[in-house]
Amino acid sequence: MTTASSANAGYAKGWAVNRVPNWWHTGSLPGTTSIMVRTASGFCWAALANTREASGDTGGAMDRMMWDLVRQVKRWKA
Repeated sequence: MTTASSANAGYAKGWAVNRVPNWWHTGSLPGTTSIMVRTASGFCWAALANTREASGDTGGAMDRMMWDLVRQVKRWKA
């Protein structure tokens, strides 16, 4: 499910992937934006918003915001 396809090294059966390896999936409908991420360390998060700007980068902004939040915590307790 997370092995990149030969046709697209950044995509695997519904997940965007990279060499780190992180996996993520984004989506949006009118009025909504979402992202789910699994980091190489196994840390996972999801973010949902009840907005989507037609001409903006709501998904990218939400991705950057979540990475900023995750990096601010020195140690996540299980």
